[in-house]
Amino acid sequence: MLKCHDANGEIYYVTFSRTKVRISSFESDAILEKVENWADTVPALA
Repeated sequence: MLKCHDANGEIYYVTFSRTKVRISSFESDAILEKVENWADTVPALA
């Protein structure tokens, strides 16, 4: 589990498993979009 800090000050968590990337404790949909866009650039997660 990674504890992440967004530029807007919000803290959220990203957890990786063999088949999923889970994002939790976020309020802004922009954070979800950022993580999804990042994950799309990582071949192992595609």
